[in-house]
Amino acid sequence: MSHFLSDEQVRIRDVAREFAQVEVSPRAAEIDNKDEFPADLVRRAAELGLFGLMIPQEYGGLDAGITTTCVVLEEIGKASPSLAGMLSVQIALCPVSMNTAGTPEQKTKYLVPSASGENLMALSATEPSGMMNTAAHQTRLTPDGENYRLNGLKIFCTQGSATVYIVGGRTSVDGQEGYGAAIVEKGMPGFEVGKYENKLGWRGSNTGTLIFTDVLIPRENILGGILTGLGEVSGLGGLTGNLGHCASALGCAEGMLAKTIEYAKGRELYGQPMTALQPITYWLSEAWVKIEAARSLLYTTTRMVEEGRIDPNMIMACKVHVCETAFEVCNRLLQVWGGHGMMNDTGVHRYMRDARVDLIAEGASETMLSGIAQSILA
Repeated sequence: MSHFLSDEQVRIRDVAREFAQVEVSPRAAEIDNKDEFPADLVRRAAELGLFGLMIPQEYGGLDAGITTTCVVLEEIGKASPSLAGMLSVQIALCPVSMNTAGTPEQKTKYLVPSASGENLMALSATEPSGMMNTAAHQTRLTPDGENYRLNGLKIFCTQGSATVYIVGGRTSVDGQEGYGAAIVEKGMPGFEVGKYENKLGWRGSNTGTLIFTDVLIPRENILGGILTGLGEVSGLGGLTGNLGHCASALGCAEGMLAKTIEYAKGRELYGQPMTALQPITYWLSEAWVKIEAARSLLYTTTRMVEEGRIDPNMIMACKVHVCETAFEVCNRLLQVWGGHGMMNDTGVHRYMRDARVDLIAEGASETMLSGIAQSILA
């Protein structure tokens, strides 16, 4: 893929690659087994400047663009799809949402420390009724003088150890119902982080429940208009966030393929090298083909975004195809490992489990297909 990357993009990719191979990879299986948030690796990612990839230079970032960001997340995903998934929220989703909908004051207050790693950000929209079913959401932003009060419950928020949260809630102004977003800071009275879930994949990312009880939200902490819809709240960040998840899923499939090739080369079966068995070689080559096709779709789309040709259908197609492909590849390659693939000691079944999460994170495949259907059938 380096044939279309600039020298600067190659440099950033190589920084991410070394970080992933030298620092993340030796810890990846442990993070999965213990389900502990790797705070030191997250700090290290910030020290390397990765938090600022999508933040404008005027706010301390690199303004490197979504292609570079996806290249970085792909490299980290090869070692730990879980860490890449969590970082995608911090790097590709939240800062872009803040930059798109935020005021200059909000950007200065929140993006500058996010670029340096002082802030870890999270976006929380999902409720028991689902993420996109906003009409059934119970979390509400209600006026309190010149300010607002936030009450409700959010679930499945992938937050790491976030200090700043973008939280969606139903609103109303003069009888007109809408949806808004509040910037909630850790430590605000009435804001409580509930239990973390014990998950199938993305372990170590601290996904859990947020509880809001009469949290006072200053007027200046409303992101966008008070009647802004959920799509407008996340804005371009929702689109780039999906592309970030695609990149981590792509890296997940690549990491599984690399480990499986290494395993197959060193294993004998039925008195001959495993790589001499036709089903095995077909599975490996088929995985390679599918990964390359998924990569082509992803980076064609990221370059379209950077050229200003933002096509939501293409982004939704990426979310479906790349993530479905990653799970299909990881699931098939796990078969090559036989019983060894089921054992925690090899540390490979985490790739299949992490890939499965990407089929749901930031919008399930069916939600994406529904969006595409509405467009092409209109």
